Amino acid sequence: MKTSMERLERWLEINLPEVHEDLAPGCSDASIAEFERQMGRALPESLKDLYRWHDGQKGAVNSGPFFGLNFLSLADAKSHWESWKSIIDEWSPEEMVEANAFSRSAKPGTVRELYANAYWIPFAYDYGGNHLGVDLDPGECGVSGQVINFGSDEEEKFVLANSVDKFLEWLVNQLEEGNFAINEEDDGGRSLNTKEPAKSHFLDSVPILFASQ
Repeated sequence: MKTSMERLERWLEINLPEVHEDLAPGCSDASIAEFERQMGRALPESLKDLYRWHDGQKGAVNSGPFFGLNFLSLADAKSHWESWKSIIDEWSPEEMVEANAFSRSAKPGTVRELYANAYWIPFAYDYGGNHLGVDLDPGECGVSGQVINFGSDEEEKFVLANSVDKFLEWLVNQLEEGNFAINEEDDGGRSLNTKEPAKSHFLDSVPILFASQ
């Protein structure tokens, strides 16, 4: 895990120094423990290591390290998690059944076919209601701690990796092997995307990159 984080930090420093500079200092174990108490479940050690490394981004740039997706601070991750939990707590059973009807797992049985789950913990965000997150309540064929896509537009859920550390290893391998595109945006900033497939949004690339599921 530490090696992958160090490799990612070096890559950002060379290729996207503005994103590297935007990474916040790591958060405290006390902050992590408080989130765990509120959620009622322990976070995977690799996710805690990620937040001990950097507590998300400061917010000075629009792009993030996860192929452009913003790295949420722990406070923002908690806020997004609370919003999703409020849906579960406040929507009627009929509303949830209707929302769940469009949800599916790319590989049957690995991700619960739900619109929202109180044990999906977001750590990356696209500013449009969609996330990468850690799944602490997998399907019968899944693994607790697996990294998945979910959100308002993410009807089909994929498992990107069985853990945060495996996801970071996959991500850094992609970057170091040259599968990235850095584009100038209209606002003067730069975005990070995959080179293959050539998409402007990483979550649009996920179904292609993980089509074997």
